[in-house]
This record gives sequence, structure tokens and C-alpha cells, in this order.
Amino acid sequence: MKKWVLLGVCALLLLAGWRPVPREPEGLALVRVLGVDGSGPVELTAVCGGEDQKEPDRGRSAGADFGGTLEILPWSGEEELSLTSVSYIIVGRDVDLRETLLAVLRNEELGATATVWLAEGGAAALLGACGDPASGLDLLTRREAGAPTAAEALARLERGEPLSLPLLAGKQPFLIDWEEWRAGYEQ
Repeated sequence: MKKWVLLGVCALLLLAGWRPVPREPEGLALVRVLGVDGSGPVELTAVCGGEDQKEPDRGRSAGADFGGTLEILPWSGEEELSLTSVSYIIVGRDVDLRETLLAVLRNEELGATATVWLAEGGAAALLGACGDPASGLDLLTRREAGAPTAAEALARLERGEPLSLPLLAGKQPFLIDWEEWRAGYEQ
């Protein structure tokens, strides 16, 4: 009888729409924007964000290659940084874009849906000047800036097709123009 009562209560809770609310662990900041500069050494800049944060947490790491630098990035901020919510990847012109995108797609946390943008003066400089770059990029996306995802950008590079990236500048990133990625950028 007790078993049926317990099953009935569980069924009522499910029917009522109750479900546990997922929570972020204490002391964990979600990275929304990832900046990449250089092809060796590589410098990564992470900016967390969200509508509930007044001043986003930031992190910065440098290393010989993208993969190794990415491994140390989570411990470079005031809080532990989580890469599971990266929506935007901003690259400088000195990035080996093909290798960076391959590493992004191979990384279980980053995923293929983050959009790729080009920073006029480098990603670290752009993100260092921005208060909350994610909100500016959200606005550009809603205005149909149409940046390619990491998967789309890599597919175009692999097929030898032209790849145009939105070119950003400013303290609150704004779209300057579209610029075709040139093999000459890559080192």
C-alpha cells in the first residue's frame, strides 16, 4: 500500500509540472564570450555574463597552443569558469582559425553552436574595453548579424569556400563590416 501511495504522489507531482530546478554550483561562473588571439603562443580571454550580473567575471590565460591554454582557463578568474555556455567566439586576425575551430569542435564543453566573430584590434583588446560584450553580441544577433557557427565556419574552410566574419570594434561591440577570412591571416 505504501508503494502505491508513493507512486501516486510522484505521479501527482509530475502531472502538476513540478521538477527540480537546475542550479549552478556555488562559485562557478558561466563564460558567454571567448576571445582568441595568436596561433602560438595563444592568449584566451573569457568573459562571463548574464542579465543578473552587474560586472561580469573575467579570466585570461596564455600558453603554447589552444588546447593547453583552454585547460588552464577555468581557474584564471575570481571564480571557477565554466565553458559550457560559450555563445560567442571572437578571434583576432593572428589566429590559426582552422586549428582553433577544430579544437573547439573536439572540446566537449564548447560545442559547435557558438558563433564566430572577428575583432578589428584583437580579441583581448576588444573584450578588455567592453563592460558586457555578451549583451552587445546578443543585440547584434537579434538584428540578424548572422555570424557563422564554429561548425559552419570550419566546414567552409575545409571546402575551400569563402568565409566572411562580422568585424567588431568599440567598447560595446558594434558591427563595422563583414570581412572575408584570408589564408594570409593565418600564421
